[in-house]
Amino acid sequence: MNFETYSDEEIKRWLWLRAIEWSGFPGYVSQITAPILFVFYPWYQIVLGVVLIGLIWCVVRYWFLSVTLSKIACLFVVWFKWPVAIGSAIYLFFHKQPIAGLLALVWPLIAGFITPPGKVGRIELALAKRIGFVQRDAEL
Repeated sequence: MNFETYSDEEIKRWLWLRAIEWSGFPGYVSQITAPILFVFYPWYQIVLGVVLIGLIWCVVRYWFLSVTLSKIACLFVVWFKWPVAIGSAIYLFFHKQPIAGLLALVWPLIAGFITPPGKVGRIELALAKRIGFVQRDAEL
């Protein structure tokens, strides 16, 4: 992404949004993956798996940061979360799995609450350093 054509306010908004998504990355990405997995595995195992991965992510999210991964995930989640959720829900309802179907349908709405919140400002500053928006020696 070429940030030279964007205003400072647009870059700040981009950084803020990517930092929020990165803070809860497993829950964020699960908006696409979980409804698909509900078709193949019991829903409670998927929910438990996303929660456990989210707890592990609480440690990882500050020392591992990828601008490219956050951009790609954003595009996939924004474009595919609702088609995947609705398609999975329809499939599950037709196969007489109403709990999994309902969960698949509302998963994009509840997935953000799976991962405990983090220090968004810290992640935002790290992203800003990665894209060259602020000096690398700036304080946290």
